[in-house]
Amino acid sequence: MAFPSRSPGALQPVPHLYAPSGARLDATDRKILHLLQTGARDSIQAIAERIQLSHSGTLHRLRRLEESGAVLRYMAELDEAIFGDWQVTWIDIALARHPADGRGRFEQAIAEAPEVMEAIECVGEFDLSLKAALRHAAEWPALKAALDPQAEFIDRARLRPVARVVKRSIPHPLLAAPPA
Repeated sequence: MAFPSRSPGALQPVPHLYAPSGARLDATDRKILHLLQTGARDSIQAIAERIQLSHSGTLHRLRRLEESGAVLRYMAELDEAIFGDWQVTWIDIALARHPADGRGRFEQAIAEAPEVMEAIECVGEFDLSLKAALRHAAEWPALKAALDPQAEFIDRARLRPVARVVKRSIPHPLLAAPPA
């Protein structure tokens, strides 16, 4: 599968893709992943028809993709406007120097914080970026205290409230055009 060349910096041919288990994902697997990312509610029969595979063959591949770790879960994408005042805020965090053994406690606190929807480790000026639902920026100190009660991990933070989503890309660009 290759993307058409549109302009400088356009995507190049798709490299081989592998599940976290190490299993190579073939063209049929990529078709299934594309369909799941664009319509996870589709029935197995509908997916089977779209990829021209039997129901049992499709079910077998779906189970294999789940067991290999390529498919983590099925979920709905919601319009964040339904949450009203609970604004999505990206919180960039620069970590203080700390013993490696304590990092697990900090990451566990992040995992348990209901306000934190996503956490990613970054390279650059900030070490982590948290996607959190806060009513307003004034709630950050309380969340910070819950995440780092001893003030040993967070050196500094930058809050970036989301004004609006300009683009959300689903499926992943490497799955955007299903393989032939």
